[in-house]
Amino acid sequence: MSDKKAVKKSGKNPTQAQLRGLLKHGTSKERNKAIKLLKQFESKPNNDYDDTAKKSDMHVKSSAFHRAFICFRCDKVKQCQVKVSWATSDGNKTICHGCYTQLASREDINKMRIANQKAGLIPQGFGLGLTHSDIK
Repeated sequence: MSDKKAVKKSGKNPTQAQLRGLLKHGTSKERNKAIKLLKQFESKPNNDYDDTAKKSDMHVKSSAFHRAFICFRCDKVKQCQVKVSWATSDGNKTICHGCYTQLASREDINKMRIANQKAGLIPQGFGLGLTHSDIK
């Protein structure tokens, strides 16, 4: 059964999976309704791939008009002109620009911390979250 028919059949309580399908394949009016209803669901952030995230695996895409999608990482409905395609070990995932900025800054901070530890500017260890396995 298609998502459109399933939403109509379920009445006022469509499932989150049905709304996600409408967000991808519905008409403009159906997408707008799906966006409104999806915002009522509680988000379940997915931070499983954060440790392996690299800026080189992410590609920022801009468009002249707004696109609606669900961010893989923060699991929130986004309507914006910028989205990021992230190549993970499980395939490409779409994330929002906010999550991209967090992951990119995290990578930059890790690189700076490692360089400063090698230069002796900050101490290593001491249980302060300053240890890193890449330091030799």
